[in-house]
Amino acid sequence: MTGWSRQPGEWRGASVWVHEGDHEILVPGTDDLGDGPRRIREILTLLARLEGRSREDIASDIGTPMADVQWYRASIAPVDGQVKLLDAVTALTSAQAALGAAARAVLTGPRPVYDGVAPKEVRDLLDRVWVGPIVPTGDLLTVRVPLERATPGDPPLARRALTLLQRAAELLLEAGAEVHRTGDISTFDGIVRDGVSAELCQALARFAGSDPGARFEVGFRWARALPSGVPARRLVFEPETGRLLRRVAHRLRRLHSDSASVTGLIAMLVDIGGEDRFRVQVRGDVAVGGTGSRGSIWVRLPDEAAYDVAVEAHRSRTPVRARGTLREVSGRRELTATTFGTVMDHPSEEN
Repeated sequence: MTGWSRQPGEWRGASVWVHEGDHEILVPGTDDLGDGPRRIREILTLLARLEGRSREDIASDIGTPMADVQWYRASIAPVDGQVKLLDAVTALTSAQAALGAAARAVLTGPRPVYDGVAPKEVRDLLDRVWVGPIVPTGDLLTVRVPLERATPGDPPLARRALTLLQRAAELLLEAGAEVHRTGDISTFDGIVRDGVSAELCQALARFAGSDPGARFEVGFRWARALPSGVPARRLVFEPETGRLLRRVAHRLRRLHSDSASVTGLIAMLVDIGGEDRFRVQVRGDVAVGGTGSRGSIWVRLPDEAAYDVAVEAHRSRTPVRARGTLREVSGRRELTATTFGTVMDHPSEEN
């Protein structure tokens, strides 16, 4: 349940819950009351009206306190409890692909494209996921992701994957808005480091259905038994976004063929704001595709923490290694790093 808080104390054995100060309900303390079933139906009806969801959906949330929820509203999602066979197959495989891509980004790090078989942890996660309920009057595809137990302070893989997926979807919307303003699709290249991949873009794009220009929505809810500090979001992909995401998926696959790495010493550091934040020039072994050479290349680092590592490495003359994808910036090649760190087993030029 969302927006509800339990009040101190009880009233005749029932707990008191208040919805944002406007509504109050009494929840029976036991299931053996004579009017228990009727009271439960009344509570579910009130919750459905206040939250704008079906009684079946709310009952499923209550019955699965350790499951996060992801939902889609799209032309290929069920409408009035029915869905075309091919649309159902597309919706289910796309939901699986989106979650799988996010989980791989969590486990193996962000990449523009994921090749080969997914790790066992990802396959096990997908095997636990279930869909439903398919509500006769609803228009949602609801995906429930049970949370495995994790060590204290370490969120389960399922929660980390869905948190990354929500953030990646937010960044896709922001990048899409930027493309509409500037016409520069390369703005998507910079969010690969946040978990955006060709597989994720393609999976979300398919929710636009046979018409890539159709509107669709994706939303998240966190398990009530494991609260999250990240607010759950509902994200709306306006018409034509699906078409754009298809282009982005194609671009990221092409960029994958231009994946690169460099290992060596930092020659220069640049952090002057705007587009020139967190950039370093690395001189050493440059590998592009299957070929290698000696030289230097500018590297755009993922964040400020990586830049701090670079500053210390430059000061101590410690070799570094950056991996990512190549892009053209002002007529020169630049490596947009998805991973960056120091190395101790590489002979520098000084050595």
